[in-house]
Amino acid sequence: MASDPPPLPHPTPRPDLLALTQDYWHWKTQDYPQFATQVGINDNTAGRLDSYSMKHFEMRKVKCEEFLRRAMDIFKASSISSEDLINLKVFLLEMMTYIENFPYKRYFAPVTFLEGPQHYFKTMVEKQMVLSSYNDYQKLLSRYGEFPRQATEILDLMRGNIESGLMPSNWSLIGVVDQLDSLNEPVEDSVFYKPFIHMPRAITTEQRSTLRQQAQERIKHDLLPSFKRIRDFIESEYLSATRPDVSVGSLEGGEEYYLACLKFHTSTNLTPQEIHNLGITEVARIQDQVKKTARELDLEGLTFPEICQALRSDPVQSFSSKEELLKTYQNTIFNTIYPRLPQMFTNIPQDNLTIEGDDNANAVMARYRDPSRDGTRLGSFVINTFIYNQLKRYDVMTLSLHESVPGHHLQSSYLLNSPSTPDFRRHVDYTAMTNAPARFPQHTVFTEGWGLYAEFLGDELGLFKDPYQRMGRHSFELLRASRLVVDTGMHALGWTREKAVDYLLQNTALSQDSVEIEINRYITWPGQACAYKIGEIKIKELRQKAQNALGSLFRLPDFHDTVLRCTGTLKILEDCVNTYIERTNLLLMKEKQEGDEEEETMESGHSETNSEGESEATDFGSDGDTEEQEDESVMNSGESVCLMAGDSANTVILSVLLLLHTCFTKLLR
Repeated sequence: MASDPPPLPHPTPRPDLLALTQDYWHWKTQDYPQFATQVGINDNTAGRLDSYSMKHFEMRKVKCEEFLRRAMDIFKASSISSEDLINLKVFLLEMMTYIENFPYKRYFAPVTFLEGPQHYFKTMVEKQMVLSSYNDYQKLLSRYGEFPRQATEILDLMRGNIESGLMPSNWSLIGVVDQLDSLNEPVEDSVFYKPFIHMPRAITTEQRSTLRQQAQERIKHDLLPSFKRIRDFIESEYLSATRPDVSVGSLEGGEEYYLACLKFHTSTNLTPQEIHNLGITEVARIQDQVKKTARELDLEGLTFPEICQALRSDPVQSFSSKEELLKTYQNTIFNTIYPRLPQMFTNIPQDNLTIEGDDNANAVMARYRDPSRDGTRLGSFVINTFIYNQLKRYDVMTLSLHESVPGHHLQSSYLLNSPSTPDFRRHVDYTAMTNAPARFPQHTVFTEGWGLYAEFLGDELGLFKDPYQRMGRHSFELLRASRLVVDTGMHALGWTREKAVDYLLQNTALSQDSVEIEINRYITWPGQACAYKIGEIKIKELRQKAQNALGSLFRLPDFHDTVLRCTGTLKILEDCVNTYIERTNLLLMKEKQEGDEEEETMESGHSETNSEGESEATDFGSDGDTEEQEDESVMNSGESVCLMAGDSANTVILSVLLLLHTCFTKLLR
């Protein structure tokens, strides 16, 4: 019996499902031109900007209802493979999430310190747009010319926030005016003019002159005045109308809105209290591990805040410069982590990864930016270098595992290098989180659950070499567990911002400044921070389930391959793991059956010919196929049905029947 059975081949997708997913992908990239650029599509969409009008949102909902009807017709079909069924379930989720959560669109705040045109427009110009020809630059100029329209739509949404009273917290607008002011530079010094300073050789001198003149006019008359309109409105009207309470529960319908946010990000129906209690339990469990590690550091007897203070104040753990910070991360990822990956992964994409710094004071500590589908833009691990003197060496390994490999970079690479996965599943829009839950799914629980699970794998790979690094891992896991407590505490259980800040200071190793940014993020993105721990716990649970079911047949690389190719809800992930278990068992049965047949053939060959060269079978008057051979034919037929069955329940039933038939045949012998 082979120790590493190959996976069953993926069947060809149903033509109607393939057509549906392709139609949807084409529509989505046309309807979200900025998303199309984000994933690396450079066609007619590259000259347009997204619409933020309520009328357009409603038209989008109607289109989703049309796609949903087509999907339901396929769902009712009598024959569908397990792979198609998974894709169809994710597609149905995609449509129903947008349709069912559409009423929550009124809570959408289009500008916060985390999101808004002051962020995405700059990123689009600097990092995302393809600018290799005269035509490409004309597309960029077209977008500059479209921005006044988009700015007006954004302002209309913000006025709608004021009129309805469904306002973001004042903490969500911290620093926004300064962010917008930073864009108000002289035209030739503007970040939006930089692409026109050094242009590709393919563009002639005359064309360059024309483009620069057009750029100056668009920036001066379209871009900068539109950003100023948004800035002035926020300062003069919007800030004074922000809600004083940090909780979205303080808004009209806010309790239901928060429940919808939790479901959107965690894909569960867990209540805020259940999530809160889970967080408290996890914090207590991890604190026990902290105490054990503290003994190794001769810090036994100290409280956790005292331990953290001792670690933070150790000058050896600090970085002397931004350059040293980035170099340390690069060395850790490429020279320490990458060589260990083959122990747990069989398909390690050879995509390049870049390590970048971000000097934005309000940026998160670290994040991952997806590569483009055509490979022209690499995946990037972005670190907040503005706070380089607050970041610590003992955090390097944990952050690297989460954001790069085997975390988000490996996760993204798997999907991009999985041609059998439909485009709409391979590319997810992680922007506009304040639009949740009234948007298409972001699969936060899957994405961030895997990131946290990747930190756990670092422990299994023996990458945490000293107690300082282990303390860093404990600290980040405590942060994810603490998020369950403070997110639900603020939005559902009456916690003040001060109480949430104090809780993080008491239970994580983050500095005061980092804690302030974290808490403002949870206020701005209700429910999002709860996804990490819930997703990680589920992945571990499914891994244990597969190990228990398969025993010696369980291979960790196969399990990881299954998980990484199954973006979606936790229920969909469980369906994928169940299919993996069933297929592995079927392959075992197939190999066992082939082994039995080979053994019977050898025994038959030994007994069929006696010393006189006559077949012993003829003594029984046998002619043609024996009853046993007929039974084997039936078993082979049944086995074929099992392998081809799309419905997992039918597969299990047929597998059991096959096993019973084999046992019964042996008893008759």
